Amino acid sequence: MIKPLTSLRFVFALMVFVSHLGFVKEKDSTLASIFNNIFYQGYIGVSFFFILSGFILTYRYQDELLNGKTSKKSFYNARIARIFPLHLLTFLIAIPLTFYEFAQDKLLYGIQALTNVTLTQSFVPNRFIYYSFNSPSWSISNEMFFYLLFPLIIVFFSKHKQYFKVFVPLIIILIPALSLIIPETYHHQLFYINPLFRIVDFIIGILLYIVFKHYKETKTHINFTYLEIITILLFVIFIAFHKFIPEVARYSYYYWIPMSLLIIVFAFQSGSLSKLLSHKFFMHLGHISFSFYLFHQLIIRYTLKINSKFFDFENDVLLIVFMFIMTVVVSHFSFIWFEKPMNRYSKNLLQKLKLGFKTN
Repeated sequence: MIKPLTSLRFVFALMVFVSHLGFVKEKDSTLASIFNNIFYQGYIGVSFFFILSGFILTYRYQDELLNGKTSKKSFYNARIARIFPLHLLTFLIAIPLTFYEFAQDKLLYGIQALTNVTLTQSFVPNRFIYYSFNSPSWSISNEMFFYLLFPLIIVFFSKHKQYFKVFVPLIIILIPALSLIIPETYHHQLFYINPLFRIVDFIIGILLYIVFKHYKETKTHINFTYLEIITILLFVIFIAFHKFIPEVARYSYYYWIPMSLLIIVFAFQSGSLSKLLSHKFFMHLGHISFSFYLFHQLIIRYTLKINSKFFDFENDVLLIVFMFIMTVVVSHFSFIWFEKPMNRYSKNLLQKLKLGFKTN
């Protein structure tokens, strides 16, 4: 386990949380201005998760998959057990929020439900599909696709190392080049949502780990505390200048450099900030970040509905504080009482039923 990267997961889950506080835009206030200029950019946290996922899976499974200690079947079953139970739970919790959609169009509602249950919603280029039910789960749909391809990508890289010098520049050029060709109407649904485009982020994470593994023994004379501070400042600078960057770039490739540097620098676990992030408090926040990510928008939506119907409380700052605290508390207990036990139960069930992928 790379402790600082685990803790950073919560930081970026929090960024996604603040990006979903769009209800503050309805008022002409300082908070609305902060949201429009800063908080809205929090959606880039999803990009961090995609890159980090490629990095961590390679760190965890590359050698085991290549030397046969872990079969593809075991890998797939482990990943399904990791993400599907919590996704299904939050899908069910979201159903009461979708009664209106059911009444309006039952066929569309059926498609929404089917694609959510099968985690294929992000493949459908329609916001009424990929943002249906618990909308953050579109990225889990992407993750499942990445997991399916991961063993194949690892094998390809191990057998064809000579293609690295061609493949890396191609990865860097492909998405920016497509953004110049594809009409703006399709930018969001392709460059931000579609897994066939977002897999580039995941592959960058795989390549990052390969670079990290190569250089991790040559860190002796580097002051990692300074390097950690510099990478954070660089990331802040990228955010500060986001208004000068086309939105399609921010959907995908604009943040590749600062996010990649954050991941690879903190992966060394050698600076003062890494030591701070390795504290058990921050580690726990990192562990509950998956629950935090999947529950946060449900809590925001339910809070707003209940408040508008029963309380009409107008202090947005206190509402946000309440939503945040509730999300942390729910995520804590979800992690302990549901996520961990269901992960173990699902793994055992898949093994006993011999489900999953029958590949060696």
